[in-house]
Order: sequence, then structure tokens, then C-alpha cells
Amino acid sequence: MNNRVKVSSVIYLIGILLVTSCSAPQEVYNPSSQASSCPTSATLFCPTPAAQAMPEITFWRTSLAGMAHAIITFDKNDKVSMQTGAIFNRNRELMIDVVAKDNAYLNYVVWIVTLDPDKTIEDLKKVTNPITPPTWVNIIGAVVTTPMSRAFYADKTPIKPDNGPIYFTLQVEGPGPRKIVDHLGPLEFYTP
Repeated sequence: MNNRVKVSSVIYLIGILLVTSCSAPQEVYNPSSQASSCPTSATLFCPTPAAQAMPEITFWRTSLAGMAHAIITFDKNDKVSMQTGAIFNRNRELMIDVVAKDNAYLNYVVWIVTLDPDKTIEDLKKVTNPITPPTWVNIIGAVVTTPMSRAFYADKTPIKPDNGPIYFTLQVEGPGPRKIVDHLGPLEFYTP
């Protein structure tokens, strides 16, 4: 068989494969076929059955959590807590572990902030607008995690004690709009 016939035969076979694969029935996404146990109305984003429970964490991940200056936990029914960990020395990088032990929302957000010197946690707790913080709130960073998961934040930029203590604004989002759950802090600097 000459090369021209071989090439034509191969092209013909590829064409047949393409036509038959394109005409094969394709699975179509049907939201009503989703399990009724979805905790949100956005079924496309429902956690899989494996995500209904907190995943196991490895020794390495546990050691990261042990280095965190704060562990912030989202629990069911919009309950949140902060556990302080490693001592937060001046001019050190900030490490935060965020744990979402809930699956009522699509996103769990921790905004890491400092406040102007004349403001306190009491002032911060009065803030209810989840989109636009007041000018006296200085955002350092944010951590976003998903239902039944953990996220670790490590910022290599040293935070100076002059910036004041660290505070946290906790928000949730989805299926509805973002909302503030609580404000936590302060995470104080240790100055020997």
C-alpha cells in the first residue's frame, strides 16, 4: 500500500471517530437531578458527599496550624471563635489558620485589618456594611475558604507594632449576598 492510501485511510478513520463521538448522547446538567440535601439554593456549588464532613489533616498541616498566631473557626448557625496560638512578635509575618466547620454558605471570608489609633473593637463591631469598610479600617489581607475546609494564610511582609493590634472581620457569602457574621480581636503584639 502506498503512503497516499495510508494517509487517506488514517484521515478517514479519524473522521469516523469524530462523527461518532460527537453524535453520542452527552450527559446534560439538570439541577433538579441533584441530591435534595444541598445546603444552598445554588446546587451547582453544593459540596460533594465527601465534603459534608471535615477532611482529615496531615501531620504537616497540623504543624502549620500550630505555627498560626490565630485560628479562626466558623461553626454552624453563624457562630465564630478565635483561638490565639503562637506569640505574635513585632516585625514578624502573620500566620492565620481559618477553619469552616459549616456548609450553609459557599464562601467563608476573614478580612485581616488594623484600626486607626483612636478606634477599638467596640467601634469595629458597629460596622455592618460588608462591602465598603469605613476609612479608619485598614485592610492587610484576606483569607477565603469553602464549606467544611481549612485555609492557611501566611504573609511574609512583617507587620510593625506601630500599625496597632490585628482585628478580623468575618463574612459569609452565597447563596445570598455577603454578610458580616462578627468581628474578632485584638490579636496583640508581644513586645519583650
